[in-house]
Amino acid sequence: MLRDIVAGLICGLLMGSVYLGALIYIFFTNRDLYDRLSKRLPQGIPPVLVMLSLVVGLPPAWCIVGVIAGALYNMAVNAFPGSGLGSSNSIFTVAIIGLTALLMLPALFLIIKRKKWGWPFSAINLVFAGIFGWILPLLANWR
Repeated sequence: MLRDIVAGLICGLLMGSVYLGALIYIFFTNRDLYDRLSKRLPQGIPPVLVMLSLVVGLPPAWCIVGVIAGALYNMAVNAFPGSGLGSSNSIFTVAIIGLTALLMLPALFLIIKRKKWGWPFSAINLVFAGIFGWILPLLANWR
C-alpha cells in the first residue's frame, strides 16, 4: 500500500513539473495574457499574485492527485489482478486512458478555437496518460 502511494506521489511531482512547464510556456508565448488577466481580476489583486500562487500551488496539488491515483492503483491491483498493455495492471491503465480521452475533449475544443493553447494541453494529457497509466504501475512494482 505504501509503495503504491509513494509511487503516486512521485508521479504527481513529475506531472506537476510537466504541467507547470507547459503553463509557463503558455504565459510566455501569450504576452497579452497579463493584461487580459489584470482586467478580469477584482480590484486589488495583481496578476503576479495569481501567477505566483499557481507556481507555488500546482506541484502540491498534483502530489495530492498522485497520492489518490496511487491509492486507486492499490485498490485496482487488489480487486482485479492481471497485467497487460505494458503495465502491471491493465484495468487501471485502461481507466487512466479513458480518463485521458475525456480530458482530451476540452483540449480538442481549444485546438479548434485557439490553436496556440490546445497543443500544450493535448501534450499534457498524453503525458498524463503515460505518467499515471504506465509509470505509476511500474514504479509501484519496482524492487
